[in-house]
Amino acid sequence: MDFAAFSRRARDLATSLLREEQITVVGHYDADGLASTAILVKALQRSGVDVDFLNTRQIDSDHINELNSLQNPIVFVDMGSGQIDLLESEIKQRFFIVDHHPPQRNSKNQINPFHYGIDGTRELSATGTAYFVAKAMDQGNQDLSPVGIVGAVGDMQDLHGGLKGANRTIIKDGEDLKLIHAHKNLTLFGRHSRPLPKMLEYCSEPMLPGLTGNYMACVAFIEQLGIELKDPVGGEVRYYVDLSLEERQRLTTALYMLLLDHNAPELVTGMLIGEVYEFPKEKPRTELRDAKEFATVLNACGRHEEGEIGVNICMGDRGSSWSKAKRLLEKHRRELREGLEWVKTNGIKEMEHIYYFDASGVIRDTLVGVIAGMAYGSMVAKSEKPIIGLSLADDGSMKISARGNYDLVRSGLRLGEALRDVCGRLGGEGGGHDVAAGARIDPSKKKEFLRLMDIAVSRQLNR
Repeated sequence: MDFAAFSRRARDLATSLLREEQITVVGHYDADGLASTAILVKALQRSGVDVDFLNTRQIDSDHINELNSLQNPIVFVDMGSGQIDLLESEIKQRFFIVDHHPPQRNSKNQINPFHYGIDGTRELSATGTAYFVAKAMDQGNQDLSPVGIVGAVGDMQDLHGGLKGANRTIIKDGEDLKLIHAHKNLTLFGRHSRPLPKMLEYCSEPMLPGLTGNYMACVAFIEQLGIELKDPVGGEVRYYVDLSLEERQRLTTALYMLLLDHNAPELVTGMLIGEVYEFPKEKPRTELRDAKEFATVLNACGRHEEGEIGVNICMGDRGSSWSKAKRLLEKHRRELREGLEWVKTNGIKEMEHIYYFDASGVIRDTLVGVIAGMAYGSMVAKSEKPIIGLSLADDGSMKISARGNYDLVRSGLRLGEALRDVCGRLGGEGGGHDVAAGARIDPSKKKEFLRLMDIAVSRQLNR
């Protein structure tokens, strides 16, 4: 890893951006894309640059006209590195790229951690990359470090114990300012925002056998452990963060034993404990207090086509944007629960080297990838093969979202590469990370896509 060279590129790009009087930031619509958009917008505004922004699902040939209608120079965040040839041939105005996806090649006005021996899949997200550019503009932008961590967690870089690589520098910056508290803990979603039984009832990563989806069973499980559901003094409902250290240990041990009793694989039991990232200056008992829950808020905004709300929250709006986001979050959670139930009920189809499900007309295309990932944690799909979710998009194309795991990646899985190759041969477009990637094809090519993808994965895994 050549972090010194990476830092020099960040300074050079920061200098170039600050020369512009007006800039449009164009970011991806997921948590990493919204968080990285917010960091650059905030940093540029602080430096006196006139900035606007938009968030989109992807850059492809269909979106070029829309991009060319923009008057300002463009900064692409969390996208662009995989589309350099397209951008250089088609985009009329000056542009910059701040990305962490495997790049087609190096290019002028681009910063990507992969070019400096930093793994953009595991060690630095687009938000982290944007953070270092912002920090190069002004050291005062270190107060944006919590947002930098939200993006990394949103891109699941905290799997397998916690954030690594260049992400640790962002954590250290936040800890120095007392904005981030990183520590080992139970990783279940809802530690800050859901009463204890609800935290267990709605848990899907991992699925808790006999508890997930059964509120009364969750109540009984907690009571059998001798843990009070309400505060004995004030009578208030208790959250996980209200428990004593001994109570937390008792609950964690019981959950671990529950998973072992149901023969959960190490991939699943390993999800229970890890490093978590809390933001002490955020209001207690809200989703914004925890990086994982904050990232889910952003995903709810982006995947329901309200990316601006998520960006505004990252930039500090705790008023109207936060109120709107909470409503979107409830809708997001409901659709995810319903989508996972549909997958469990209708079953996942199995080919020799891949799993897949086609949720066209049932699950919106912006959520199919999230649900594909949840299928691993819920043990609906085994960890021995990647899983592919399919759904029809509003424009009539078929959205493809592929998810793997790091054991498969260590064995040779390269989902982004496979999708780029297979979909390119079918007249579509695809790409992404080794462990998570996406694409679009004509729906009539579905059967051929599955056949070719099965072969591509077989070759990568030498099976």
